[in-house]
Amino acid sequence: MRNTLKVVGILTIFLTWRLSDSVTYKLTNVKCESHNKSWVTINECRLKAINRNKTVFNFNATFHHPTNDILMDYQFLKRENGYKPWLYRKKINGCRFLKRPYDALSILIYRTYKDVSNINHTCPLYGDILIRGMHLTTELNSLPYPTGDYMLQVNWLFYRKIQFVTNVSYQFVENLL
Repeated sequence: MRNTLKVVGILTIFLTWRLSDSVTYKLTNVKCESHNKSWVTINECRLKAINRNKTVFNFNATFHHPTNDILMDYQFLKRENGYKPWLYRKKINGCRFLKRPYDALSILIYRTYKDVSNINHTCPLYGDILIRGMHLTTELNSLPYPTGDYMLQVNWLFYRKIQFVTNVSYQFVENLL
């Protein structure tokens, strides 16, 4: 009985280890656009290749006026003959979310950049907003979706007017063989 438990434990560790190696995420493109330069100036929005399998995202924007009303309208798009709307579309009150995170998918997205950014306080947001060295890891594997190219499109609205848009494209590959 004890030997059977050891074999099951070793197989579980091996299979879990192999599954973590079989899933890869890679950032492929970013595009940021300010619709109102008197409110938001985007100083940097780019990807930097670290090695063949790792690309990091750097973002730097300046909020010229304090904002207490942020609405994030985001959706996931899947690339199939162009990007098509796919499965998730949410609208989140940003200030309320920063006080107390309340949406599971938004929490998952927030975890990807919270440790590498200065967005760690509640509203009002003002001044430079920075994200340095963000990369995707296998922790995102809790989202159920097939292999393919995806884009996270976020429309940032301040006081119900669109201020800027960020589009982050990435590739998800699940190779179970």
